Amino acid sequence: METYDYAVVGNSAAAINAIDAIRERDPEGSIGLFCEEKYRCYSRPLISYLVAGEIRARGMYYRPANYYQRMKVDFHPGERVVSISPARKTLTTAGKAKARWRRLLLATGFAPFFPPIEGLEEVAYITFISWDDAKRMLGLTSRKVNALVIGAGLIGMKAAEALHARGAEVTVVEKLDRVLPLALDERASDLVAERCREAHIDIITGLSVSRLEGRGGNKGMAVLEDGANLHFDLLVMAVGVRPRTELAAAAGLPCERGMEVDEYQRTASRDIYAAGDAVKAMDVVLGEPSINALWPVAALQGKYAGMNMAGEETPYPGCNSMNAVEFFGLPVLSAGIVNPPDRGYQVITRRDDTGYRKAVLQGDVLVGMLMAGRIERAGILTSLIQEKANVKRMKKSLLDEGFGHINLPPAVRKERIEGAVAGLKLTQDAKTRGG
Repeated sequence: METYDYAVVGNSAAAINAIDAIRERDPEGSIGLFCEEKYRCYSRPLISYLVAGEIRARGMYYRPANYYQRMKVDFHPGERVVSISPARKTLTTAGKAKARWRRLLLATGFAPFFPPIEGLEEVAYITFISWDDAKRMLGLTSRKVNALVIGAGLIGMKAAEALHARGAEVTVVEKLDRVLPLALDERASDLVAERCREAHIDIITGLSVSRLEGRGGNKGMAVLEDGANLHFDLLVMAVGVRPRTELAAAAGLPCERGMEVDEYQRTASRDIYAAGDAVKAMDVVLGEPSINALWPVAALQGKYAGMNMAGEETPYPGCNSMNAVEFFGLPVLSAGIVNPPDRGYQVITRRDDTGYRKAVLQGDVLVGMLMAGRIERAGILTSLIQEKANVKRMKKSLLDEGFGHINLPPAVRKERIEGAVAGLKLTQDAKTRGG
């Protein structure tokens, strides 16, 4: 039985950034990585761009081919971990292989969620969350097809755009009243839907699929709740995702709507850490743990998990939900709270020929922002959200096109400049030491 100082379950953003952080602090400790896919680490957000033909397969990889060898990692692709024992400090794979560990990271990510639709088990479908999904979609769109996408969240809408680029006739069905209902507000959702309809993608909102019927192979028919029939040659199920907490839950770790961790990304079992899309970690806007299933958030959580696994004891600073995406040439960026839950928030909006901008404030603190069209200066606003900065003196100018560091209070501006200078000096010193 192999024994590792560090065992990692998963092979995406959280897992890889944890390994990077461990190796910076412990160059020689043994690391074993186990994952159910057979690929080396790749960037899941690029799946739609691969299908659309905007990147090639080699552009999918998140690290070079020699990454595992260079980082001295025992890589176990295609070995799905089916159980862990906190007491024995062991893990077991589907192939009955076992390994011991001193510290363990669970970076298990998410899995697709399927609503109870009659006939779903009788039809072939794609979930569009893995490289295998992308390969299958590429094979099925070698000729013109009628594609049906159920779900208009980020995954469903990017699948629709990619299928359109492949020449498919695309229909999107969303149960709620607009596309991207969680990431955007009504106005921004309308702008995205308009772009999609201009590209001849059929968008149906406010209706759910009540029944699916298989017609052989990948063909089938969807029956909507109003009785309408939609025939398809390719079906994408993109209703939503759920955190993969099965391993942790079976081991007795708290997992209420996600794996629960402390400020060091540590679970209730002291030597088991967790990071990524299946983890509830601190959201600086909400002020409480929340799942933010986003690539940059997973990467940051993984980094801090790795630091702490290697003994550094540095708390995770927290993050906030942020989505940056483009649909048919329309860039959209949202961060924090974009759909305030009650009247305790102030909302400022700006609409003009260049696009749509929105700021959400709680008292004098910026807690959310949204931009569609021109998204310049978005970085300053997202940093103000992250820092919980008081924006009382700049409320009127927050959404101005020229809003920048010059608009910040002198003390804040001075602090940022000093921080940037200090960071530049550290970089220069590091380069000097490195020759």
